[in-house]
Amino acid sequence: MATITAPTTAQREIAAGRQRTRLRDMAIGLLFVGPATLLTLVFGLFPVIFGFYVSIQGGLVLPEGFAGLKNYLEALGGIAYLFSLGLSFLLIWGGYRLWMRGIADMNAGRGNFWLYLLPALIAAPATLGVLALLLTGNIALSPFPIALIALACALYLALNARTPGVQGSAYIVNSWGMILFLLSGVLMALFTFSELGSNVTPTLDLLRPLLTERRFYLPTMDTQFTYLGGLTATVVAYFFISYGINALRERAALRTGLGILRLLVLLFGGVCLIGLISGADQLRQSVNSLGLIDADSLAAVTDARPSQLATALLAWPQMVALLLGMSLIVLAYLAWQNAGRRETTRGLLTMFLVAIGLMIGGWLLIGELPNAVVSGDKEFYDSLLRTATYAFVTVPLQLGLGLLLAYLLFHEVTVGKSIYRLIFFIPYIVPTVATATVFMVIFSLADESPANQFMHLLGLPSQQWLRNPAGIFQIIAQIIGGPDTKLPAFLVGPSLPLSTAILYGTWVFSGYNAVIFMAGLGGVPRELYEAAEVDGANRWANFRYITLPIISPTTFFLTILGIIGTFQALTHIYVLRQNNARGAMDTATVKIFETIRNGSLPYASAMSFVLFGIILLLTVAQNRIARDQVFYG
Repeated sequence: MATITAPTTAQREIAAGRQRTRLRDMAIGLLFVGPATLLTLVFGLFPVIFGFYVSIQGGLVLPEGFAGLKNYLEALGGIAYLFSLGLSFLLIWGGYRLWMRGIADMNAGRGNFWLYLLPALIAAPATLGVLALLLTGNIALSPFPIALIALACALYLALNARTPGVQGSAYIVNSWGMILFLLSGVLMALFTFSELGSNVTPTLDLLRPLLTERRFYLPTMDTQFTYLGGLTATVVAYFFISYGINALRERAALRTGLGILRLLVLLFGGVCLIGLISGADQLRQSVNSLGLIDADSLAAVTDARPSQLATALLAWPQMVALLLGMSLIVLAYLAWQNAGRRETTRGLLTMFLVAIGLMIGGWLLIGELPNAVVSGDKEFYDSLLRTATYAFVTVPLQLGLGLLLAYLLFHEVTVGKSIYRLIFFIPYIVPTVATATVFMVIFSLADESPANQFMHLLGLPSQQWLRNPAGIFQIIAQIIGGPDTKLPAFLVGPSLPLSTAILYGTWVFSGYNAVIFMAGLGGVPRELYEAAEVDGANRWANFRYITLPIISPTTFFLTILGIIGTFQALTHIYVLRQNNARGAMDTATVKIFETIRNGSLPYASAMSFVLFGIILLLTVAQNRIARDQVFYG
């Protein structure tokens, strides 16, 4: 039998020395990383959070009073609730991803991730507390949450020192970020439902006596929120029970018990879903019954018009329909993926039919989207549509023309490449106001302007380039078929002033893209072209199968920059619209800038945050697509 000997004094001193060395190394590492983290938080994350804080205030001087989602409701209508819930979902999803990363490291034998959640439960709420105190100006109260953060950091250091070989900083970031994201997401969701309840409940209380007399039942918002909370708890419980079933593969009894529990949870979720849908439907029917109430009875309880009352009451049924519709589409996607793993033809066809049915149901429910949009700011929605049109027309033109110029310059031109590269790059570095002013002269309204002179050379009439709000395809159709020719609204194309801005954006950034593409073309090995030529490939085949895949990282980079830049475009559009195309050329940034000039800073902040969310979603979607489409060698 082996005997266990106690460590000697020398061994204890060596262990203590190693522990002190580990603590010192970690402290030095934190000292180096700390300033960079602070700069990132102050100049990267804090402006975004402060922008959202301003957007939920009222008035010009801040803080002038908490306004909740009022500015977002004015801009987006009923979609504002969905926008806020989407933000909370992204935060919760970010926390879930950090949790999965920590669990994966723990399963790989890199330490116990669960231990790091204890200091995270202290650090994350304290971080939110410090942020709230900074935003509200109560800095004098900040020492207490800062002390809690210091305590959490000390616990982190102690855990790292007592657990050799642990992931260290990775576990600290994952645990802290996980709790911070989850807590922020939950608070954001509670804030959204609180705003929804405070906006809908007063209208319900006013109309309940009148509708009850006519035997119409109005469900309370508390009951509806309870059903939704139960449905959310069902989803969370189902996820954790399924995780436990997969983890207990060798314990059949426990797996059976968890399977029965999962079935009961699903039944409970079904009851909550039925209650949620029926309550929302009763609320919708009550809106339809408003016409049965005589005007005198309605005027006795409220000064609001019936249309205003209907808009307030329909906010909840619309949101329920949209949430269920998006959920069905997600389930359809999962069912579609599951169909590919079926081994039998019957199972494959069944999952395909289920996916198609879920997709149809989802799209029918998302049909509520236009009704939820109606109560929003029409000018803001129009500016978003013009921004999207400007971006998704300009970016392909910039990339296509830039790639063509780069290819010709790289493969066809042998003398003066540097001069051509400089010429291409000049429009990008010249001041925007100056070049936009030149475009104003080129596309002026006079018959003698260069653009109209070019139209005369083609035998076409002069155009009011920066004033005519008609779509460019509508103008072309009228030139061909006569002034009485009318195209459907979805075919008229971008307005003529916006088309001028598109030409400007293409002219400025095509040369910049060409210079960057040339750098990418220089990284294509010539040996690949030589090998392809030996196999009989022509120039098009070389370009399609060799050049495009290898320069895909460059294309992806320029696409990201192009979309972000076009959605943020302001200077040249603002210059071109002066005294000309006001309205027909106003993108979202111009609308936001004009709102700031008019003194409505919170409303402008709300619109800015919406635009920021759209850009962020597009960037995330592009990164997702790029996983399979971009070749990094």
